[in-house]
Amino acid sequence: MKLSRRATLVTSILLAGGLALTGCSSSSTPADGGSTTTQEPAAKGTPLTQDDFAQRIADAQFAAGSVHMSMQMGDSVEGTVEADVVIDKDPKKVQMQMKMNTGGMDGDIRVVDGTMYMNMGSLSGDKFLDMSTMPGGAGDIGAILDQVNPGSQVEGFGEALTDFKAEPEGPEIDGVKTTQLTLTLDTRKMFEAQPQEGVDIDALVSTIGESMVYDMFVGPDDLPRRIVMPNIGGLGTGTQEYTKWGEPVKVEAPAKDQIADASSLQG
Repeated sequence: MKLSRRATLVTSILLAGGLALTGCSSSSTPADGGSTTTQEPAAKGTPLTQDDFAQRIADAQFAAGSVHMSMQMGDSVEGTVEADVVIDKDPKKVQMQMKMNTGGMDGDIRVVDGTMYMNMGSLSGDKFLDMSTMPGGAGDIGAILDQVNPGSQVEGFGEALTDFKAEPEGPEIDGVKTTQLTLTLDTRKMFEAQPQEGVDIDALVSTIGESMVYDMFVGPDDLPRRIVMPNIGGLGTGTQEYTKWGEPVKVEAPAKDQIADASSLQG
């Protein structure tokens, strides 16, 4: 009931540097060792800076309240992920429906009222599993999906940022002019701030390298339109696209007759 190790790794990297990054508070320790005093972020439309970009993007996402996300998991991992997410500071109010096809396997994962339901096709008997009833059953997927909420305040994540560049004349994406942010992150500090179940941080650093570089493309409304992870460790380029900000999203839990007894998979 787990994604392949490669798919899990790519998804971890994308999400760790994606929505979770944009949910960080700018009050974290700056990379240059400056003051930790929280500053009032600048108004939308003004240049994004290292001190205020994280807070401004987080605030914009909470104000929007919802988003559609498309994820390409790298050249060496076949398949795509599509998700509709309701964003809220209260984790129990976060809703998500994620549909994926990786390695020829279809999946439908839903988060409603703090509960995750997972349908992995024939592997789950074409039924949804209530992961809260299966001790340890969420595995790597559960740890990854915990990061989808951009309001997660990940302690120390800001310390992973070692270099910040902003190019105001970024490409136009989905009809929106963007600023291109190039963010260099300390690999170890990033994953130590966001530990993943079953992921060996030493092995990650050995595979990926000491640092990772993300390109984030942000609109004038402070909302991200795209995040690109460069080819590292032979995994290929991973991309997240963000559209339909603020459009209504409703995720429904599976009907009772669609939910299987997760304990039957134990043993």
